[in-house]
Amino acid sequence: MILEFNALPWSDAILTAVSVDRSNPGIQDEVVVHVRWPDGRNARVVFLECRGARLALNFGVLGEDTIDRAYVDEDSKLLADGRRRWAASGVLLPRLQCFRIETCTTASSLDILALGWRIDSQ
Repeated sequence: MILEFNALPWSDAILTAVSVDRSNPGIQDEVVVHVRWPDGRNARVVFLECRGARLALNFGVLGEDTIDRAYVDEDSKLLADGRRRWAASGVLLPRLQCFRIETCTTASSLDILALGWRIDSQ
């Protein structure tokens, strides 16, 4: 799953929207990142069974927000803290991963703690 995510054509893709779906808390906790790939296709990258997110988004820039890179951050402090917090309540999450997306245009970053992900074409 890590190699597949890291291998997507992130560089020069456009971040068009980010949304959080907690319509069924604890059951459906999802973060959706809308992207336009370099070939022009639109997609939704849906992060499933989320346990947390840190979205450092910068606004006010006129222009599209280009993605610099995205990868599974196995050394994330946020990931270690998230696992530790859940373990304190008796829930072990060895499959939890930190998906990191960094943009060029606004120097924004998204760190999403999730157990899985999928791509939905638009």
